[in-house]
Amino acid sequence: MSLVVGVLGSLLFAVGVLGVGYGWRRRRQRSVIAGTETTDVLRLTPGPAEVVGTAERSDEGALPAPFSEETCLIAEWEIEEWDESGKHSSWRTEGQGTVTTPFYVDDGTDRALVRPREATVELSGPRETTQVGVDEEPPEAIRRFLDLDSTPGDPDEAFIKALDWGTQVGDRKYHQRLLRPGDDVYVHGTATRVGAETFGANDFELVGSADDGHPDAELFLVADSTESELIADRRDWLLYTGVGGLVALAGLGVVAATALPP
Repeated sequence: MSLVVGVLGSLLFAVGVLGVGYGWRRRRQRSVIAGTETTDVLRLTPGPAEVVGTAERSDEGALPAPFSEETCLIAEWEIEEWDESGKHSSWRTEGQGTVTTPFYVDDGTDRALVRPREATVELSGPRETTQVGVDEEPPEAIRRFLDLDSTPGDPDEAFIKALDWGTQVGDRKYHQRLLRPGDDVYVHGTATRVGAETFGANDFELVGSADDGHPDAELFLVADSTESELIADRRDWLLYTGVGGLVALAGLGVVAATALPP
């Protein structure tokens, strides 16, 4: 019995430490966002940068939205399936992910190319949901997405395998959030010069890190929220840190109690 209690205490301690770590990361992100001045694209210099503007298609074009007949630059998607097991029933996540393509951010002074593949993406716009019954045929856009040979953004793993369909059947919900051409966008990342021998537009791109001798940004974030909204969202760092600390202390106390002689 003491062994079981000790394992439980260790798990509590580990969960608490993870909560504290997550809270401190959120606090650091808040500090970095608040402490970085928004720069006009025309005045970008190599290194950490924060720009705000309108998202535009690059030469690589836009993406088809996962679950609708639209085009987008970034999509967050999730598939849920209704699951019934005994007396319990709920929507179960069968797959989720983010797909991106390079795009320009234009702030009116100039535009810079954003390569968001390694970025943290935070889309807060409307969540579009399409529900399909088990006996219904999914719309064409959804069928195209499900027919892909690999998971978008993770080409090394088969899409069907990644979703883990199993033998469950039931209604499904297909959720997506999109960053479309023309939407407002916030980008915090590393500015690096491209085509420096040519004076004019498109001299810079924003990436996660750059091998150009200049310091990289601590954060690579693409969002459709404003800077003030992103800062406000990260006020929860105190909650994660406080609750995590209490859980870690509780776990440590349980472990210590089981180690004491009876």
